[in-house]
Amino acid sequence: MKFFKPLDIMNLLAITLLFIYDYFPESLLAYKIPKFLVISAFFGIIILSFLLKRYRNRDSKEILKWQLTSTIYILLLMSLLTALGGESVSGLSLDSGLVWIVLLFSIYEMSTRWRKVNQSNTVKEKDESQ
Repeated sequence: MKFFKPLDIMNLLAITLLFIYDYFPESLLAYKIPKFLVISAFFGIIILSFLLKRYRNRDSKEILKWQLTSTIYILLLMSLLTALGGESVSGLSLDSGLVWIVLLFSIYEMSTRWRKVNQSNTVKEKDESQ
């Protein structure tokens, strides 16, 4: 089982490009790749993910790993872009209260999912020992 699926990698790439556009709107990248193309690709990947979701059998543990990885990745990306001298045009920065509220909600969601994964593992272990 691969941890990163191709759609996940494309999604992270699109998110990275959108953050670069947000933190460095006057960069060379902004002139090379139209912002509309990046946004369209991002939403296209999201829609494609939903359409293909019925063909993927992702268990709660795999979803939890993805949530944790993507949350950490976005926080590190925001930190890196800030350290490189970028400033968010849209207000998505580590100084934003909205970012911290979303982060707290995400942590709550991950902890709930983690408890469910642990409970299902405990049930499986009990069934196997009997």
